[in-house]
Amino acid sequence: MVRRILVIFIFWVLGLLALMSISSKPSDFRNSVPRPPNESVEELVQVTPVKHDDPVVLPHNMLCPQWAQIAIDVGWREEDLPMLDYIIHRESRCFTASYSNTDPNGGSYGLTQVNGYWCNSSQWYPQGYLQVFGVLEQCEDLLHPRTNLLSAHLVWLYSDREYGDGWLPWQK
Repeated sequence: MVRRILVIFIFWVLGLLALMSISSKPSDFRNSVPRPPNESVEELVQVTPVKHDDPVVLPHNMLCPQWAQIAIDVGWREEDLPMLDYIIHRESRCFTASYSNTDPNGGSYGLTQVNGYWCNSSQWYPQGYLQVFGVLEQCEDLLHPRTNLLSAHLVWLYSDREYGDGWLPWQK
């Protein structure tokens, strides 16, 4: 059984690598972190490849372990998994369709309860902050686990860069 799962995983990784190799982006493509117009300094972000051949060691007491691999796939670090797991459990009890309409800025969505602030238009991001990255088209897309975890990671990176604490948006 384990061998079968390992073979399926290896084929999945190979398929992912094949898709990445046929990407239509030019070879000199650079990711930049968008900033509001009043902060026109462009900052290059280095893409860090995720090594899928390294085993991920999950803490034994995870409350929502089913989301750990997707979190790693979208860029979360292994050492962030315990706190991310705690937040997922606290915010949504591990349910993807969680929506809180009582939160400000249009409510909060999905596993990590990403607030509508990040996907609604603002004076700095008329399309929405997460839409600038091409992560989603509308806030309801945050109900999809992969989109939610990727969006939460982008919010974490923004908060870490701007305030020195990536977990700040999830503090009570």
